[in-house]
Amino acid sequence: MKSHTFAHYLSRVALHAILIGLGVLFILPFVWSLGTSLKPLRDLFEVTPSLFPSEARWQNYRDVLDAVPFERFYWNTILVTLARVVGQVFLASLAAFAFARLRFPGRDLLFFLLLSALMVPEQVIIIPRYILLRELGWLDSYQGLIIPLLFSAFGTFLLRQFFMTIPNDYQEAATLEGANPFQIYWQIFLPLARPALAAFAFLVLQWSWNEFLWALIVTNRTEMQVLSVGIALFQGEQFTNTAVMLAAANMATLPILVLFFFFQRQLIEGISLSGLK
Repeated sequence: MKSHTFAHYLSRVALHAILIGLGVLFILPFVWSLGTSLKPLRDLFEVTPSLFPSEARWQNYRDVLDAVPFERFYWNTILVTLARVVGQVFLASLAAFAFARLRFPGRDLLFFLLLSALMVPEQVIIIPRYILLRELGWLDSYQGLIIPLLFSAFGTFLLRQFFMTIPNDYQEAATLEGANPFQIYWQIFLPLARPALAAFAFLVLQWSWNEFLWALIVTNRTEMQVLSVGIALFQGEQFTNTAVMLAAANMATLPILVLFFFFQRQLIEGISLSGLK
């Protein structure tokens, strides 16, 4: 009995040691990014790289604000991200409710076509999407950044899986009370789906905050660019001040890290309850 207990204790210690080691490996790039962002220019040319700066140069963060309209990039990113999050959550949940709870001709075929969209690379549809926006005159505009990216096949699938787990009794009772399908969706299913909605909303927020390719293609004016494109402006043709560029990247990453710290439980719970364990 004692040997069994001792073996169990050793296995737990080994597991925690492995997890701590993996945690250190994952956090090391963030430590390197923070340390490099505080380095003076001479530290960037050292033959032997160092993790920490010889002296902390906080002016690098000020240089970010002086070099580009970083506040404008922040505002554009916040506005575009919030619009995409609200739009994708609403449209995906509405479609998911229809696929999960409503019966109509061709429902299964439409859902299969929706899932097939997950197999299409994003790069395939960029050119026709760009041509369409050019014809509409939506280049260099908020609607060009937001509307084409409001639809999510993954979000529809994720939320449909959650809606399928809700007992039919709720829908049947509401139908007997005279509620129409939209009332059932809005007043019953959405409140019950808060964990899945929160998880999907955070995934959309993270993706939208870091989205680069579409924002790079659809915007030309500096005042319409977002953070991901704005950080690329620090890449010079002859020389790149890595410290200033990483300072900009850290400033852009901070809001996502803070949100993840406070909402990580809802994220994990929502994904696990949606059947994607």
